[in-house]
Amino acid sequence: MLTNALVAAVAGLATTTLLLLVAGTRPLAWRVRWLGLLAILPAAAASSEAVIAVVAIDVLALLLPRRWYAIGAWLFSALLVTCVLYAAYLVRASILFGDGLASVLLGVVLLLLELGAIGMLAASAFEMVDALCGPPLDPVVPGDPERWPVACLQVPTYNEPAALVIETIESLVALDYPALRVQVIDNNTTDEALWRPVEAACERLRSAGHWIEFVHLPTWPGFKAGALNWGMAHLAPDVEVMGIIDADYVVDAAWLRATVPFFADPAVAFVQTPQEYREWEHSGFYRACHAGFAYFFKVGMVSRAHRNGIIFAGTMGLMRRDVLDDVGGWDERIITEDAEVSLRVLARGHRGVYVPRAYGRGIMPLSYEALRKQRFRWAFGGIQILRRHWRVLVGRGTGLTLGQRYDYLVGGLWWFNDALTLGFAVFVGAAAVGAITGHPFVVQRLTGLGLVIPIAFLVLNLVRYLWGLGTTTGVGPALALAALRVNLSLSWVIALACFRGMTQEHGVFLRTPKFASNRSIRELGVVWVEAGLSLVGAVLLVALLLSAGFSLAGVTLAILLGWSLLIYGSAVGYALGDPERAPVGGILADKALLELAPAAGRVVRSRPARAAIAALLALIAVGVVIAQESSRQPVAELPFQQVPAGPIGRQPTSSPTATGSPEASPNATPGPVGTSGVSAPGTPTPEASGSTPGPSPRPTASSLPTPSRSPGSGSTPTPVPTLAPGPGKTPPVPVPTQAPGPGKTPPVPVPTPPPHPTPSPRKP
Repeated sequence: MLTNALVAAVAGLATTTLLLLVAGTRPLAWRVRWLGLLAILPAAAASSEAVIAVVAIDVLALLLPRRWYAIGAWLFSALLVTCVLYAAYLVRASILFGDGLASVLLGVVLLLLELGAIGMLAASAFEMVDALCGPPLDPVVPGDPERWPVACLQVPTYNEPAALVIETIESLVALDYPALRVQVIDNNTTDEALWRPVEAACERLRSAGHWIEFVHLPTWPGFKAGALNWGMAHLAPDVEVMGIIDADYVVDAAWLRATVPFFADPAVAFVQTPQEYREWEHSGFYRACHAGFAYFFKVGMVSRAHRNGIIFAGTMGLMRRDVLDDVGGWDERIITEDAEVSLRVLARGHRGVYVPRAYGRGIMPLSYEALRKQRFRWAFGGIQILRRHWRVLVGRGTGLTLGQRYDYLVGGLWWFNDALTLGFAVFVGAAAVGAITGHPFVVQRLTGLGLVIPIAFLVLNLVRYLWGLGTTTGVGPALALAALRVNLSLSWVIALACFRGMTQEHGVFLRTPKFASNRSIRELGVVWVEAGLSLVGAVLLVALLLSAGFSLAGVTLAILLGWSLLIYGSAVGYALGDPERAPVGGILADKALLELAPAAGRVVRSRPARAAIAALLALIAVGVVIAQESSRQPVAELPFQQVPAGPIGRQPTSSPTATGSPEASPNATPGPVGTSGVSAPGTPTPEASGSTPGPSPRPTASSLPTPSRSPGSGSTPTPVPTLAPGPGKTPPVPVPTQAPGPGKTPPVPVPTPPPHPTPSPRKP
């Protein structure tokens, strides 16, 4: 019953994904959702279980928010029903049919990874549908106030080229706003040649009639948050609104007049506009990064705005001064102080407004190393926020609505998606080693459908991501794929940030250098972990193809290995592919001269990083030991000896079977199994007979771009050899049977990759 319902749900998910591509943003009214009931007719022709799945999809679609267009509601409903059914399928395969304590325990670990990946998949789809399959977010700007409040724009700067900072300051004093002040805070810059020209420029602008202040703090704690707290403490008492501008931004003159009027509503505490970038058109790497950066502000923030759950993004944002005073200012212990302060502000019952139009453009990280350091900082800060405020996010009576708690909790947990990716890679690698050595590593019993669904998830989620990025940014599929690959390549450094965020209280504020690196060997040193993982993955993939061939299980495992290879190999490719990214313009060339040896190498050589690598190696060793232990006991069937050979390997010889000899009898029960159970070639699966199924190796549910499932084959029974000793003969030793009969596919253990749902650069 479960299998038939799951097939119907996957078919519905594939159909609604196709509809999304055809008319996803068309405003089909809520009433159109009733048309989904027509799908019951073909479902009834299939099976009663299919009818149940289709009815569940239709009913759920009718209960989803009315502002969602019909196609978006159908898509998310189909995905949710599929995820629930697949989770039930995995629970059964992991726990109810496990063989031995070790198998059950490892199965539970894998199951937890899979459930986490399924949750991330659903959250990713919800965010996309919520942002794109409904009326566009277009907040109505109030009219001009009778009196414009005094606004002070703060520019924190550290070790920046003077010309870059002066360019930013000059764009600020040119803003069309009658009550403007500018405060420039240079902290911890030791070279006078950098901050003295900025001081002189501020003096010149002040002499020209602009209200501007400059201060140099030779040694000051707290990084950016510390500088902003100093600035807030020294503001004139008449300042009512504060704004934060990064030192590399050029701001449009209309910004303040378009955003300050929202403060006429006393409930509004802060107003945020998107971060946008300049000088990115000169390189394919820059163009891919630009498209990837846009996703969070065009999808994530738009979705969160519907629940008053946006974050204060650190630049191009305004905040009411008395509110910031009331919550105690910026937390200098959190390296993403901007996102953290917005959580405390919303918990006081205030409101944030998101204006989805960019009014300023900064400089993206111009080297792959710099991008990694930026993403490490964001992820580490997100974990810090979870550790500091988890009670607020899961408790009641905290001042946050259910929607706000959801947004901030999922926003923090999202970073663990890359840790899930690493965990799945370990299980996939262990399954590959078992398949290559002939000792299957099986901790879940899955039918053929279980092997197909993870691949379907990968494909369908990839399609949705490409559609969403193309819809919001206008980029083509090739550039959208490049943006996805950039985000996937950061998986290890984000996983490392999660580990460090969970094991240490304070993080290192890795400043993002916006300049080009010029040493490819140095770049390779930054990605040495990914290089090692890629090498291991490539060796396993080749060995698997040579030994396992092209069975369903072998191909599935090869695809999952290839996906892991793409994730970690992309980091190596980006580090070496374009190492001489020349700075664009004289100002950035000056900035390049200020940079010292990269700090990212120190991150991966740190003590927590070495501990993470040791834990990874220990986990692999445990998998190998378990596989060895399982080989000491008679195994009914070694699946990979029964499948076609790879492109270079030769066809394995099958063992002859003779009546009365110590061979396997087709009607016998399976022999004992160790930690990995393997289905016997004739043993019916639970769907077929209701009896305990023969273990069938298994896949996992998830991967970087949240996959989705496609209807796969049903259970694949495999006969099990038994011993048939004759009178007076020694008990026989079970041997592998010959390949299953026509149309049969031997089972194989295959963990799936985690959904890296819509990988996107997310602020915590």
